[in-house]
Amino acid sequence: MVEQQRHVAGLKNIWLLGFGLFGISGAIQGTLGFLPLYLRSVGWQPAYADGALSMFHVVSMTFVVPMALWSDRLGVRKPFLLVASVMIALGFGLLSFVDGAFVWMAVILSGAVRDTFMAIYLTMVIETDQVGPVYAGTATGFALAISGIANVIAPPIGNGLTPLWPGAPFAFWAALSLFGILCLALVKDGSRGIEPVGMEVGAAQAAVAD
Repeated sequence: MVEQQRHVAGLKNIWLLGFGLFGISGAIQGTLGFLPLYLRSVGWQPAYADGALSMFHVVSMTFVVPMALWSDRLGVRKPFLLVASVMIALGFGLLSFVDGAFVWMAVILSGAVRDTFMAIYLTMVIETDQVGPVYAGTATGFALAISGIANVIAPPIGNGLTPLWPGAPFAFWAALSLFGILCLALVKDGSRGIEPVGMEVGAAQAAVAD
């Protein structure tokens, strides 16, 4: 076990993937916890405020399987991951200053790719060069452990910015997402020669398992 951890810790791509999820997952955790409270504070009825959070999850579940299948069919991961990350960051950024119907648009924009991001992300970790089936569990755990730090610290940091203006937490989480996007952009893609369709581990399989 120690040897596996040492091997995974020596892979630059796994560190980049870990910090990429650090930015994206921390932003998502902060936003999901704060969104209903924020909407209530700006005058939304409780049912509509909670409904916005439900909408986030509904659109996420709706798009995850077709998007993951599309990624499998084309045999690419990184472009999908980056597009999903940008949509998440843009949606959270919009929440920092929009109101009314535009809130629903921002929620749908970011929520549509949340589960898709995770399905493709986990597959990309396993497909990283020098990982594969032997180190898949260790690599996944390593990356998720890094992101877990953000899940703990990102929500309270963002919430503490509320005195600046009500939407300031969303601006912080959008900036955190941009950090994640930068890390993911630096990941070396396709090092294992991914083949379209029929891969041993696919994003669609990860989506169903998730």
